[in-house]
Amino acid sequence: MPHRKQLKFFFDVISPYSYFGFEGITRHRSVWKTPIHMKPFFFPAVVRHSENPGLPLRVPVKEKYMHKDLLFSAQYWGIPFRLPKDYTNMMLTTSSIIPQRILVAAQLRDNALMEDVARALWHRFYAYGKPIFTKSQVAEVLRDLHVKNSEELVMMSDSAEVKNILRENTDEAIGNGCFGAPWMHITDGHGKVLQTVFGSDRLPQVADFLAEPFKGPMREKKQNA
Repeated sequence: MPHRKQLKFFFDVISPYSYFGFEGITRHRSVWKTPIHMKPFFFPAVVRHSENPGLPLRVPVKEKYMHKDLLFSAQYWGIPFRLPKDYTNMMLTTSSIIPQRILVAAQLRDNALMEDVARALWHRFYAYGKPIFTKSQVAEVLRDLHVKNSEELVMMSDSAEVKNILRENTDEAIGNGCFGAPWMHITDGHGKVLQTVFGSDRLPQVADFLAEPFKGPMREKKQNA
């Protein structure tokens, strides 16, 4: 019999807090019975739809705090992390549509592959400060991971099927009030949304709502990108 509740995790590789939440969720999967569904979505579309002028990077005092908080959070999760050069401008002007579509294409092949690619993209961007937003840049990551037929994944990212899935994931999140990343839906066995959750720092509350254990950063479960 399927577990009563399920968790959907919406994320975008442009979001560092999605990275932390992704690590927390995937590490806890080994000790949770709750089914988890990873959902690549397009964060810039969420920002546009929510008309959120108060994004931290647009508020100097929040921007300053956020830079420190990112390093603090990365230390907690045991993730190598440094801010890319010209980070604020890059975050406000760069689109993640290409890597997100390629993640959807990878997930259609195999969910574990999608997770490996996502983790490697984050690591490249937030550990080494290298861009990840063009097809050639993502192709480098795929080659480094020795992904078979990686060219097919890149080509598939332009397909109507992939574009529709990414749009549907994004619309699903927005339709349930999403305004940031990461975003989570906790549903019942029939797909009804019981609770929406924003932020990587809410995992203890997510675990409690699911009646699952929260084990902290679980650094021993860290995977190399």
